[in-house]
Amino acid sequence: LLTAISIERCLSVLCPIWCRSHRPKHLSGVISGLLWSLSLLLNTLGYLSCTVRPSGSCHVLLITIGVLDFLFCTPLMLVFSLTLFLKVKCSSQHLRTGRLFTVIMLTVLFFLIFAVPLSILILFDFWGYKFLYSPEIGFVLSCVNSSLNPVIYFIVGSYRDRRIRLTLKLAFQRAFED
Repeated sequence: LLTAISIERCLSVLCPIWCRSHRPKHLSGVISGLLWSLSLLLNTLGYLSCTVRPSGSCHVLLITIGVLDFLFCTPLMLVFSLTLFLKVKCSSQHLRTGRLFTVIMLTVLFFLIFAVPLSILILFDFWGYKFLYSPEIGFVLSCVNSSLNPVIYFIVGSYRDRRIRLTLKLAFQRAFED
């Protein structure tokens, strides 16, 4: 989904007229639905072939998922996010960097820091390199990445709203007083 969001956001900045006039209205929903369906299919197949009835196809399926994730989606996301970042920061028009841009950039940054190591560790595991606690560390980092996304959305969304900041501060004070 981060890859699809990065591509769409980049295209909307680079080709705004085309996006307004020629882009189908339901394209985002269709692409998101297809990505969720593909993820559900691959995870179901992985569960069935690796857990319920372990077979040789488990190894092939996990390699396919790793290639899709690490060698296709991640590089595409990086290219489009970097292109968007450079376009916005180097533009002579000084395009306003909004909250969505900040959320996308922070999400991509934390994805690279916390989620990519799991893909790297799984790839090394397939090549036969074993590191002490590597799967556990990778899964913990991946969980941290998933947990950070709502925090990013909240902080960026309430950055300029003083009432939320004061309410959050009051909530923390009350929680720690107990």
